[in-house]
Amino acid sequence: MNTNTQQSQPNAQAQIPDYYDILRCFPQSTQEQIHQEYKQLALQHHPDRVTGDSQWYDIRRAYDVIGDPQKRAQYDRWRMSELLVSFDQWLVSQVQVTHWKCSNQRSIERKEKRQDSNNGRGEPGDLYEKFRNYEI
Repeated sequence: MNTNTQQSQPNAQAQIPDYYDILRCFPQSTQEQIHQEYKQLALQHHPDRVTGDSQWYDIRRAYDVIGDPQKRAQYDRWRMSELLVSFDQWLVSQVQVTHWKCSNQRSIERKEKRQDSNNGRGEPGDLYEKFRNYEI
């Protein structure tokens, strides 16, 4: 690793905002503590009270993520990864798409016939072939 890369990494990490720092709380804080900190910051920085304060949008985004337990768990996983991408970019990369081939020719009769043979288990080889061909 050259010195230019080493010097750019701390700068990249410093540019990524930490939502816990924005809300002035700790990763160990409870949801109630986070909510109280958000309320105090919202009263200080809300656009209806203070004009030209750009911190409100950062505070709102931080609370949207940290205030929701599911998003908070994802955010904590992202923080532990120490990647040099933003949380939003990391979320987009976590989306997994599974494609399934579906046959429109299925019918209720075919399912009933399969259940009647071998006590509802169907033929093992037939079931395996249907799975491999994305028919089930």
